[in-house]
Amino acid sequence: MNYTRYLEAVRQAYESLKTNKLRSMLTMLGIIMGVFSIVTIIAIGKAAEAYITAEFERIGAYAIDINTMSMNAADRLHLEDIEVIKAAVPEIKNIHAYTYKIGEAESAAGELYPYTTIIGVTPQWRNIVPTEIIAGRFINDLDISQAGPYAVVDDLFARREYGRTNLVGETLTVGVPAGNSMEVTIIGVLKEDDIFAGMMGDSYPLVLYMPLTTVQRLFNADDVELIQFTVDSEPEELPLIGRRAVKALEFVKGNQDVYMASSSADYREIYSNILGVISAVLMVIAIIALIVGGIGIVNILLVSVAERVREIGIRKAIGAQKKDIVWQFMAESVIITVTGGVIGIILGLIVGGIVSSIIKLPPVIDLPVVLLSLAGAVALGIIFGVYPAKKAADLDPIEALRHEV
Repeated sequence: MNYTRYLEAVRQAYESLKTNKLRSMLTMLGIIMGVFSIVTIIAIGKAAEAYITAEFERIGAYAIDINTMSMNAADRLHLEDIEVIKAAVPEIKNIHAYTYKIGEAESAAGELYPYTTIIGVTPQWRNIVPTEIIAGRFINDLDISQAGPYAVVDDLFARREYGRTNLVGETLTVGVPAGNSMEVTIIGVLKEDDIFAGMMGDSYPLVLYMPLTTVQRLFNADDVELIQFTVDSEPEELPLIGRRAVKALEFVKGNQDVYMASSSADYREIYSNILGVISAVLMVIAIIALIVGGIGIVNILLVSVAERVREIGIRKAIGAQKKDIVWQFMAESVIITVTGGVIGIILGLIVGGIVSSIIKLPPVIDLPVVLLSLAGAVALGIIFGVYPAKKAADLDPIEALRHEV
């Protein structure tokens, strides 16, 4: 096979593009943005998927949540319901109760935090939601039994407000607006790995983890929002296990159809589906941008054909064949798309890594997607270069030579 002809076509295509640098760059921009969007979306989507998977794997077992759908006080869950569920589900690994309130807090220096998230937990919360204590300790059974005035904060708050991570011994006044309040002592600081905390930065509110019984006393409540437990069972067994727990509560409390069980497997599927839909919508937009870039290539090459009619006529007059003209214009199209594709991939990987770093997601490079994007750019160059190349090759040499520049 004679490769000289093809190499010459590539050389001439390169020279032609170099002659019109600005136009070539503007044409390439559509391809760059299309490929850049695809790679960035895939990179961030894969990073988010990896984060979700890692978070569920941190638990080390499947978690089941029990809560109530009723607003009636008689139907609420209580701390003693933990024993009911443990009796019905002997394969439980860890179990804890949880309540969530919004209050306010004030530091000893007089700094007010009006929208403080107060989370009442029991000690096994840490076994189900693994966290790292970087100073002090977490809530223990004695704190629960005595409703101790203690709190654990996160390192984000500690660094932001105190400039250090060890706040053990510091005090906060915590309470309900225009209601009860109490002074609590910080006994521990935990590492905050939450993605939204990283995204919100200084806007992230103060979060206090306190003994469940202390929060109940502060808010004059004896119920809990949720009871959560983990089991080392297969995912398909979770609905049955959750139903057993619900049936036990219904039997003890004498209430029907007010309790609900949901598992971490359900949440994982929901998160993955939502992420998939968002990624798919963004991908369609990116592909449309890529196609628009391809249409721009057709337009520019047609303009190039119109500008170079006389040049084409001269080449044909001195012996150039149709396929030589076709190869030159096809080469121009492919050079534009491949160069734009490579630049778009590089930018996509860089920006994807930066965004992942900002929102504290582990960067993920999907090599098949990168290679597929590059192959797509080549295919796009071939597809959108066919018509202008054929139009140039079909020019009549005599008419072309008569064409006025």
